[in-house]
Amino acid sequence: MKNILKYIGKVLIGFSLILLLPIFVALVYHETIKGFIIPLIISLFLGLILNNLKISKKNLYAKDGFIIVALSWIIISILSAIPFMITHHVTFVNAFFEAVSGLTTTGATIFSDVESLNKSILFWRSFTHFLGGMGVLAFVMAIIPLSRSDKSMHVLKAEMPGPSVAKLVPSLKKTLFYLYFIYLSLTLIEIILLLIGGLDVFNSILVSFSTAGTGGFAPLNTSLSTFPIFNQYVVAIFMFLFGINFNIYFLILMKNIKTALKSEELRTYLIIFICSVLIIFLNSYHLFNNLFEAFTNTFFHTSSIISSTGFSIGDINILPTTSRIILICLMLISACAGSTCGGFKITRLIIVFKTIKRDFLKLVHPNSVYTITYEDKKVDEDTIKNTCTFMFLYFLLILLIMFIVSFDGYSLETTINAVAATFANVGLCFNISDFYNFSSLSKITLSIGMLLGRLEIFPIIVLFTNLRLKK
Repeated sequence: MKNILKYIGKVLIGFSLILLLPIFVALVYHETIKGFIIPLIISLFLGLILNNLKISKKNLYAKDGFIIVALSWIIISILSAIPFMITHHVTFVNAFFEAVSGLTTTGATIFSDVESLNKSILFWRSFTHFLGGMGVLAFVMAIIPLSRSDKSMHVLKAEMPGPSVAKLVPSLKKTLFYLYFIYLSLTLIEIILLLIGGLDVFNSILVSFSTAGTGGFAPLNTSLSTFPIFNQYVVAIFMFLFGINFNIYFLILMKNIKTALKSEELRTYLIIFICSVLIIFLNSYHLFNNLFEAFTNTFFHTSSIISSTGFSIGDINILPTTSRIILICLMLISACAGSTCGGFKITRLIIVFKTIKRDFLKLVHPNSVYTITYEDKKVDEDTIKNTCTFMFLYFLLILLIMFIVSFDGYSLETTINAVAATFANVGLCFNISDFYNFSSLSKITLSIGMLLGRLEIFPIIVLFTNLRLKK
């Protein structure tokens, strides 16, 4: 246990350094820094104490990685809530919900008037998206290596979204370097394009942070509906781009473009996106003033929801039932593994459908042998089993959270939307503008759901059940 606490100590030291950024923003805009100084001191103090623990074994194992990730995210979520409590005097439950929503890149909010918030708080909300998009611990590992051993890969695997995480290059440090080079490069390009589109520097940075993390916190009450068309398309395109597996970008960076374009996951992502845009457009174009406006809204909101970002440029409540059902399905499925998105992931969807196909074929030809392949590689039975287990837990937990939230007395549609939007880390949902009026029980439950969705269930379950996993 001391080994785990020592690594958490390193994470907290790294997090205390991160809090210097919103303090700088507060000083620039002549705002109070008390809300950020207090969590910084707490994080640094606890981090130094835990980091000084004497340990005999330095290696990390799979179970340790799960526990470190789960505990770190819970502690950092609590610390991230303190600025909201101190600066804007919100309750702990509301502040915790907002902090978890930011770090898990969900974008669901308890604030009905975000334009009344301090600039430093607006920056903090969007920066938590950027921080949580690639992973809080991955961000810290890029600053402070958690271990000299590549056993730290267990931490990265436990935190990064998707059924499988592998090193892009033999060194974990270089892997993180390439991941963040891609992440920062895409973010910087978006900031530049938004500036070209006429947006000011502050809002360009905030929107790009939220887009990169596929979060959805916007600096305006109307989300992005008042943005110029050019900027709306810039954000829509980058939401889609951040939904692509970063391994694809790495292959392109290494000039291995042919392999990148052959990706089964990328091809499926494109097909699902294009088909969804086409169907929703044909189903809803009559609700808009002209075809261009209809296509813009369709393209933007489809990109926003499939990437689990949650930005909006209009009222999605006007959409017909067919379009709503498609968007809810996209909400639950989401985009690619190895991206900054939430949701079930297209990789798992492909494996599940191939498993179903194999099982049907085995019913017809019992003695035949069928091999499931993915990206031209054989999928082992453990991966298939884990994917099916994850799918069962994914929808079981959604039903359980829906049951708890149902006690608030909202309609069935509202309850389903609230749970699906938070568990899938989307934030944008039908008939709900903010979550302030939900009960404290529901907000805590939805916060747990956001953590379960972002960390993909297993780290939280391992933490609270103390499963004895094989090392």
